[in-house]
Amino acid sequence: MSVNQPEESFTKFEQELAQAMRGVDPPEGFAERVLARAQASERPRARVLAMPRRLPLWTSGAIAAALLVGVFAGDQLHARHQRERAQLAQQQFEAGVRITDEALEHTREQLAQAGVRFGE
Repeated sequence: MSVNQPEESFTKFEQELAQAMRGVDPPEGFAERVLARAQASERPRARVLAMPRRLPLWTSGAIAAALLVGVFAGDQLHARHQRERAQLAQQQFEAGVRITDEALEHTREQLAQAGVRFGE
């Protein structure tokens, strides 16, 4: 591999790009056909979708009900999540107290075996 290879491939790429980007003449009579079609045909009209001016009364009620259900369900989900977190915290606290009690009891037994009286 030579050091000049990237430059050579870049030059080749530039040449290919210039070849691909060169101007191309339109076919014979192209402009005349386009102008004739533009003048002869009726211009397309835009389709307009009209929304009803007033929605039925029940639709606004249905939307409001759906929003209330969504808010209520979200609150219920949040409350349940909070209860679950509180239960987990309570379980962790109880486990910590139990482990601490067992460790203190073990320490008291070891002190008693060593002849040290604690808490009398």
